[in-house]
Amino acid sequence: MEGKRLGEMVLEYGLLNEEQLELALAEHLSTGEKLGEVLVRRSRLTPSQLEWLLEEQAATAAAAETEEDARGIDLLRTSVAEAEAELSPAPDEADAAGPGYVLFVWSPSGYALLSRSGEPPAVGSEVGISGGSRVVTKIGPSPLPGDPRPCAYLDAPD
Repeated sequence: MEGKRLGEMVLEYGLLNEEQLELALAEHLSTGEKLGEVLVRRSRLTPSQLEWLLEEQAATAAAAETEEDARGIDLLRTSVAEAEAELSPAPDEADAAGPGYVLFVWSPSGYALLSRSGEPPAVGSEVGISGGSRVVTKIGPSPLPGDPRPCAYLDAPD
């Protein structure tokens, strides 16, 4: 993730006005020279001001990346917990119908795991899912770590 752009920062800290920044940006774009170098060469910033701004920019980017990573991890934890809760049968269901089974449903964007009660369907049988029906191609162990239920793998969509 990027931090703030240098141009935004010089305006925010009042080091340049918009017209000065526009002139420096035009030179930056026409010469290919880094904006910070243009600003120092044109005496709009001192080398120490540029160094401080670049440190601030890096710190802002690192903080934003850490925050984004933390949100991503929280989202992943929530998704895993929801999937486990959805796939784990309620205690009364497990007692009444056994542990049930998992359906492995292929899709163009990946796959989905669905929890079903009862015994898994036989290889070659059709299973109704949203969007139609699919054929069971094999019965195997659940792809979920530590899940004792069998898994019915369905054929890929046409």
